[in-house]
Amino acid sequence: MKNIRSEVYKIVSLPLFWMGVAIVIGISVFFTFQNIQVINAIANGHTEILILEDRTSQLTEFQTVRDAVLSSQSSILFSPILFALILSTEYKFGQESLTKLLTPKWQTVLTGQIFSGIIVVSTLTIVLSLINSAMLYMMLDKTLQDYLNLGLVLEVTLRIIIFAITLTLLSMFLVTITRKAIPSVIIIVSLLVITLSGILRVLSPTLEHLLPLIGAKSFVFGRVENNNPSEMYGLLLLLSQASIVTILMYIKAWYKNQKDK
Repeated sequence: MKNIRSEVYKIVSLPLFWMGVAIVIGISVFFTFQNIQVINAIANGHTEILILEDRTSQLTEFQTVRDAVLSSQSSILFSPILFALILSTEYKFGQESLTKLLTPKWQTVLTGQIFSGIIVVSTLTIVLSLINSAMLYMMLDKTLQDYLNLGLVLEVTLRIIIFAITLTLLSMFLVTITRKAIPSVIIIVSLLVITLSGILRVLSPTLEHLLPLIGAKSFVFGRVENNNPSEMYGLLLLLSQASIVTILMYIKAWYKNQKDK
């Protein structure tokens, strides 16, 4: 527990962390404001000024509000990039050697890093949820405010936390492999581009459904649309990927420890 607190303090003491948090919150607030304008326009029947997808126009009022809560926290997608930059400082400035001297047991160090990452990204997600939910409550059209309640916000936030933890663990694993920020960020951004471009949908739909942003889409949105996998599939995908990368990190750390002996 002491080591976890130490790792959390190490993260939050970096100016880079607070700069990244400010950017993530700023992006989140901006998009939340934009989403509210669009949603209010739809609620008031001013759809002629909007370019809407067929799916958007078919949403119920509850689904519209739910998507607003979800999309307001979409900036959490930048958390893997932030953590890649933060964790790489462990290797860039020789912090790894000092950590090893202070805490000889590699298991303790790695466990502290993993749990500190989980704690920080979960806290950041909750902060985003509080800020954006307050914006929605104050600015959302009154005909839609009845659908915005604590249960909905908690449910969506919990789903996003599970999603964000998986991406953060993946980011941590990439950093332990590359030991540098730039290669890790390039890989993360490449995965995001491949996912959002839909290129795998043409090449291999099965492989596409293994990507968190696609395979877990139904779980995050709370409903199944088109040919997307089920919510349960999405949850199991996130949990299995989080477990796999965690196990791989322990194997990597064990192998490095054996090699250094």
